[in-house]
Amino acid sequence: MTFRIFICLLALAFTFGSGPASAQTERKLIVIPGIVGSELSDPGGNVIWGRTSSLKASNFRQLDLLPETGAPVTLTPTDALRDVPLVFGTINIGFYSGLIDFLVGERSIFDSAAQREILGNYTEGTDLFVFAYDWRRSNFANAVLLNDFVKANIPAGEEFDIVAHSMGGLLSRAFLSDLRPQDFCTDPAIENDLPPETREATCAAAYGSLGDGGWRGIGADNRFSEASRVHTFIEIATPHQGSVNVASTLIDGWGRLSQILIGGKREIQDILLSMVGPYELIPSYENCCAVGEAGRPGNSVVAALDETYWAKLVLGFEIDPCPYVHCAAKRALLRIGLQNRAVMDEVYARGLPASVTANHVMVGRLVDGTRETMYVARGAPGDGAGITYRVSARGDGTVYEGSALAEGNQAFVLRSKHPFIVGSDEVHRYVYNILIDPVQNVPQMVNSERIFVGGGDVRSLALAASPQIAGTGQTVELRLDLNADPSQVFDEETLAEARIDLGLTPYGAATPVWQQSVGVNDGLSFAPGGLAVFTATLSAPGEGVYVVDAQVDGRSIAQELLHVLEDE
Repeated sequence: MTFRIFICLLALAFTFGSGPASAQTERKLIVIPGIVGSELSDPGGNVIWGRTSSLKASNFRQLDLLPETGAPVTLTPTDALRDVPLVFGTINIGFYSGLIDFLVGERSIFDSAAQREILGNYTEGTDLFVFAYDWRRSNFANAVLLNDFVKANIPAGEEFDIVAHSMGGLLSRAFLSDLRPQDFCTDPAIENDLPPETREATCAAAYGSLGDGGWRGIGADNRFSEASRVHTFIEIATPHQGSVNVASTLIDGWGRLSQILIGGKREIQDILLSMVGPYELIPSYENCCAVGEAGRPGNSVVAALDETYWAKLVLGFEIDPCPYVHCAAKRALLRIGLQNRAVMDEVYARGLPASVTANHVMVGRLVDGTRETMYVARGAPGDGAGITYRVSARGDGTVYEGSALAEGNQAFVLRSKHPFIVGSDEVHRYVYNILIDPVQNVPQMVNSERIFVGGGDVRSLALAASPQIAGTGQTVELRLDLNADPSQVFDEETLAEARIDLGLTPYGAATPVWQQSVGVNDGLSFAPGGLAVFTATLSAPGEGVYVVDAQVDGRSIAQELLHVLEDE
């Protein structure tokens, strides 16, 4: 039987015309990246976080806010990630040059419905500004700095818009809310048993330096004086109620090679647990966390943000002696982070203030392998032992869709992994039709691509590289899972003839360094049940960031990142 693969694009028709199209922007725009999406540089201007080499020990250790000896390295946020995307354990972050280049008119995209090229017409530094921030610290501290940033760049009295990705949406909501953290750093009336020097180090790690008033003044009304000027707020894949991926990042989500390069699980944890920013992404939605085993009966849900669950069962703070440097300070940071996460939940529950004219929420879905629930086995000794996950296609591989949902205009991005959503042409087109050339009715589906393979209609998919952080010359296994719509599963004979073209390309380059056309893996596939699996192996090339791409008939259907490192 002759094999055919069809991809049918359902066009989104907004406007018609010819030639590159742009319209006059009415308001200034601030772009806010997600967690680990801002470069951090040392006083000499060296980029410590923001390059492939950031995952190596010599740079990664400089992220520690509570080092074993001496003061932490002073790092300053200098820009959004524009050169390469990075992984942070199991949290994948995109890079922002594609979005920014489109908005400033340096890159156009083709609108197939309107049959024309479209592009933005902002000017960076004049009416478009990128708010880079130290993602290690609290969203509430960064909200204070965002307020200062607005005062410095947006003339008094002018409205402005925000486009925020991932944790940037949480930061923005903190900025727009009148709720503030309440802990021994922000409120001197709250008692604690830490020595003064430890207390100061803990508060500096959580909130950084906030100028006049410091941590004590974080709740002052004038700290958020500019929030009422936000007109349109666009959120892209924001984990409003956290992400289970944070748990695996804190435990062991770095892979064997990166553990060797950075120094092993404990050294990685010692660095991560000095940061309150990741704690504020701990999941808090219903059924996020449980005791038991994934897929087995007898499981029980635990209360969201239960401190014992996280401190003992997940992170091992109850081990005697404590396995971490500056254990008391790090335990206090966990408590601050959980309390701040609870405040963020209240911020989310109250919704946006009436001063915000429009809110658009983009949600990723139909990426298989999204971690939805974390389980700790009954009787597990703690310290991350016995952890399993329930996974589904309800999310973007990093953020569960139930966490990304919020009131406002909902729009869905289908089958695109978290780091690629912010860089996708479909999302850029959506932003264009909200901010630059507004349309009356925005679509519910940002991309409505249908994929036909082997006689079946693909509903969800996942492309994975294992390991995702590899050493030069290491064998990397690639796997593409296609799950069919139950109403139209794969035809076994037709699927047997299907081919998927896999390629590996250096990030930002056009020419692949490796390509292979593969057929279905019969041992892993089950056509009548709607599962088709395609696999391949490759030898990791030289150091750098690469994109693994899966194509049918020359059209990309899935992408994944591969990071290759050399030993130091």
